[in-house]
Amino acid sequence: MPHPFDLGGQVALVTGSSGGIGEATARVLARAGAHVIISSRKAEDCERVAGEFRDAGLSAEARVCHIGRMEDIESMAAHLRETHGGLDILVNNAVLSPWRRIEDVDLGLFTKTVEVDLRGYWFMSVEGVKLMRERGGGSIVNIASIAAWHPDRMLGLYSTLKTALIGMSRSFALEYGEEGIRANTVLPGVIKTKLADAYDEDAKAQIVDKSTVKRLGEPEEIGYAVLYLCAASGAFVSGATLPVDGGFSVALA
Repeated sequence: MPHPFDLGGQVALVTGSSGGIGEATARVLARAGAHVIISSRKAEDCERVAGEFRDAGLSAEARVCHIGRMEDIESMAAHLRETHGGLDILVNNAVLSPWRRIEDVDLGLFTKTVEVDLRGYWFMSVEGVKLMRERGGGSIVNIASIAAWHPDRMLGLYSTLKTALIGMSRSFALEYGEEGIRANTVLPGVIKTKLADAYDEDAKAQIVDKSTVKRLGEPEEIGYAVLYLCAASGAFVSGATLPVDGGFSVALA
């Protein structure tokens, strides 16, 4: 029986992985033995992170992909098919998070955000399913947010689209489970990333006070949750929604 957290021989694509939660998640998966594709919009950022991984003895490559562009999704899928013969793990993490009152979101910003935060996740997952079939199954993890359950002011569009990802994961889990493909959603709380820097210190203090563990999360802690879902440890988990929020949602229940 394989080690429950061993990803040896598996190929993992993490979108938005040139920093923050995505980079930390990619590192956790690589340390578990996966070959990881570091992907984001800027080539230099992808190459920098992939180089750091390789310097640490991890298996990684860099590949530019803006998931708001269909041609980039198709190019990534072709690369994975030709170079790796498919895909085992897809972590959808790339995100736009505009801070606006709902009435201040114009059509242009709405469309741009939907293209990345929902359409991009959807069609990357569609391609992921096709690639996973070629390797006998796989795991899709959509990184959403605790804002899917508890919307935040100034993040109305972001919160709405993160809620949609829960339904998307459940739908993919239902439709493709018999083919050995699982899909789940992770809901990070407030994690120490650039997004959290948008909160002032008083707001951060209130969040910490409302959590049960009395601190903000570390990016790697999201990575550990993703590892659990992607490895043999999570083989019986599909269509699930996993909050990783330090108990914040419990305090608000």
